[in-house]
Amino acid sequence: MTTTSAHLDPSTASVLPGEEAQLSLEVRNGGELVEAYRFEVLGPAGAWTVVDPETLSLYPGTAGRVVLKFRPPRESSTSAGPVAFGVRVLPQERPDEAVVPEGVVEVLPFDGLTAELTPRMSQGRGRGRHQVAVDNRGNRPVSVTLAGSDRRDALTFAVPSAATTVEPGRAAFVRSDVRPRRRVWRGQDVPHAFQVVVTPAEGEPIPLDGTYLQQPMAPRGLLKTAIAVAVVAGALAGMWFGVLRPAVRSTAKNAVAGSVTAAQSQASEAKQKAADAQGAAAAAQQAAAGAQQAAGGGASGSPRPAASPGTGLVPAPGAALFSQRLKATAPAGATHAESYQVPDGKTLRLTDLVLENPQGDSGTITIAVGDTPLLAPALENFREQDFHWASPILVGEKQKLTVTVTCGRPGQPLSGPAPSDCSAAALLSGSLE
Repeated sequence: MTTTSAHLDPSTASVLPGEEAQLSLEVRNGGELVEAYRFEVLGPAGAWTVVDPETLSLYPGTAGRVVLKFRPPRESSTSAGPVAFGVRVLPQERPDEAVVPEGVVEVLPFDGLTAELTPRMSQGRGRGRHQVAVDNRGNRPVSVTLAGSDRRDALTFAVPSAATTVEPGRAAFVRSDVRPRRRVWRGQDVPHAFQVVVTPAEGEPIPLDGTYLQQPMAPRGLLKTAIAVAVVAGALAGMWFGVLRPAVRSTAKNAVAGSVTAAQSQASEAKQKAADAQGAAAAAQQAAAGAQQAAGGGASGSPRPAASPGTGLVPAPGAALFSQRLKATAPAGATHAESYQVPDGKTLRLTDLVLENPQGDSGTITIAVGDTPLLAPALENFREQDFHWASPILVGEKQKLTVTVTCGRPGQPLSGPAPSDCSAAALLSGSLE
């Protein structure tokens, strides 16, 4: 006859990973001796379940209770669903009379979805390559869909039409390339701000901001080279029709009509004119080279005039493409600033500026070089605004470009909850030499 009995009251529980649930276990000593009991939780739940107290002593004919505390970790490896378990009750005096009451604990699902757009900025003439990394840190599979948009409808987006399923503890990488609807044949690079939204089957959408820098189809400097070639070709053509061709015709006619002596004289004269024409061609080539140097700002290695902010000088050969996005966030009634400092020995030529106010906030955004403000438009007057300068704004070494946001009232974005802060940004483009 078994002297030990035990049962769970109740025998089921539910728990969210990272939290705690409890069940009560009653143990009865039906023997004639004082008995001490130990407890072991069997099954997968044993790794995250404790028994309080760890041991229990009972007099004959008495009963006592212990508490099972379920504490599953908030990790993707803790799968959602029912988990069966057993509790082995081991009497120390009569270990052969151990009993194992059984129960079920329901592990509830939780979500932990994150997403990132890489790279944040791309550049090209026809396509910008991006991908979205979707990381599922929850404990159940998640299906997501992607959609892209830009405010000026200047881009098309290549995203999968079907949903992508991400298993717990895994990450999925989804291509999300962009293409411009219209080509830019010449001129400055054109920045396009866009957004890719990751929408799970359950939960809030995740917006991801990105920028595509569209480059012109014709390389820089091509027009200047074509002008120089045209000048040289024109000079050579003028020399042929104006000098060499008439001289050749005149020599041929005199050779037929006159004597041998006259023909030799004419030939000598034509030779002299040809020599003069070659000198004229050399002069024309030097003039064309001078025109090309004037159009290109001087030959490589030649000294260039000193520049100051606001002048329209062209970048030096080998200047690096520059693009920097400064984003400032401030609560209502407050001011916040973000800065970029030009490195030592460098000069920034600022040619393009795109202001972004995606939430429709009210307030002001100020763009300043050092302590001198350039622009200070009101946020409520725009959602996205472009500025392009034919003569670049020059920012010297160690000078700062500062974006300051003064928040009057946060706006309402296209999707998601109403924000508590104003959030605006400025995309600065140009060259760094």
